[in-house]
Amino acid sequence: MFLKLARHRKFEYTPRKYDPNKEDREKPNFNFQQFRNRRKTRPFIWLLALFIFVIYLIIALSKIAYNF
Repeated sequence: MFLKLARHRKFEYTPRKYDPNKEDREKPNFNFQQFRNRRKTRPFIWLLALFIFVIYLIIALSKIAYNF
């Protein structure tokens, strides 16, 4: 009684047709070298942070186990 009924969404959709000539003209320019060079993060920093976190967990869990 107090609820609104959901209505159908209306979308404006215009179908596109495949045109191989237009596809060749507007071929996207992907520079894969840029993506490859982008992955150069510093794994040493991540490994150091992970190592510190693991040491912290070991110390925290050993203190909890010592209290029992």
